[in-house]
Amino acid sequence: GKTLILGVSNIWSNDKGLADLITLSKNPDNVLVLVGMSEAQVKEFSSVRYRDCNLIPIQRTHNQYELAMLYSMADIYVNPTYADMFPTVNLEALACGTPIITYKTGGSPEAVDEKTGVVVEQGDVEALADAIHHMKEQPLSSDACRKRAEEHFDKDKCFEKYIELYKSLISKNNNTNIH
Repeated sequence: GKTLILGVSNIWSNDKGLADLITLSKNPDNVLVLVGMSEAQVKEFSSVRYRDCNLIPIQRTHNQYELAMLYSMADIYVNPTYADMFPTVNLEALACGTPIITYKTGGSPEAVDEKTGVVVEQGDVEALADAIHHMKEQPLSSDACRKRAEEHFDKDKCFEKYIELYKSLISKNNNTNIH
């Protein structure tokens, strides 16, 4: 069967890997669902010009349930970003049990480990395609993805770490300001 690949972005541009995803959509084994398209992009990607692409453009959704359903339906979440600090979309995918393939960009690789995703060099579309093929042959565990999200990115656990960090910075700052 076909591999259902999801991509989610607030705004789709080549900085977010749009051109690379279009290339992946030309493989007849892949179906790409891209969420976050503008109205103009939805029209453009529904046009004859893109008839050789297996690409389903969806406008941005504000419905978290709908978004979670899309993440959960996907076989793989692909995030070929060229510019990102620490993309929350990777964490959303993990929380929904969807393994990730991402570029080695900013904090993007930090979301995954060998049980939950693959990191490839930025701009290496061939490596992305190989990772998709490999993941289709040997799927990663949805349970491992959810477990990683809970263990490493649970907001309540993270708040505790932030509070400890702030306390240590404040105490360090107070000690250096004493004359």
